[in-house]
Amino acid sequence: MHAREAASVALQSLSFLILSCFFSSLLPAADPVEAEIKIEWGPDVNGVQASLSADKKSYLIGEPILLTYRVKNRSQNIVDITYDRYQSYCLKMDIVHFRDKNTPKWNTLIPLTKYGQGKFGNYISSFSGTDIHPNHMLTWYFNKIPINRLYDMSLPGEYHISLKRNLGNVTVTSNLLKINIKEPPKPDYEQVGRVIEKIDPSE
Repeated sequence: MHAREAASVALQSLSFLILSCFFSSLLPAADPVEAEIKIEWGPDVNGVQASLSADKKSYLIGEPILLTYRVKNRSQNIVDITYDRYQSYCLKMDIVHFRDKNTPKWNTLIPLTKYGQGKFGNYISSFSGTDIHPNHMLTWYFNKIPINRLYDMSLPGEYHISLKRNLGNVTVTSNLLKINIKEPPKPDYEQVGRVIEKIDPSE
């Protein structure tokens, strides 16, 4: 009797597994473009959009700022992104420094650092390219070189960053990425050498 009940339960479980696999095969495949639902995108240009993002919105002066660049292709055509080989770690961007939320520190874009001038120097280099097929998204992690090592972001304030790129037959501008850079907290010299720790009740 117990053997029959066990066999019946096993058969029901197998039937449920088979039906689950069958109905799941009927569901549409996940669209690779829709995988990133929290990304802020720039304006749509003939079905193509670009995005710039950072790990967080606020950094301390000197803290590495690593960006991610994405291009989403909803058009019916292949989008081609080309770049100089020396820009393989990071593309040129437009960055404006704000003294406060409404007042630019300068009317011009912030300059490159000496290191950035060396990376983006005017010298001949070979070109590379990547094709983005319809309904696909390129994700490019600029995690080799922090953006604040290429551009002079050494002062506190709000920085507005955007990336404009010619992608074949369309020119696409990313969203406006806003990053706030703060001064590190000043040390309390009166508390130097003093440490407060939690006591273990068992001691």
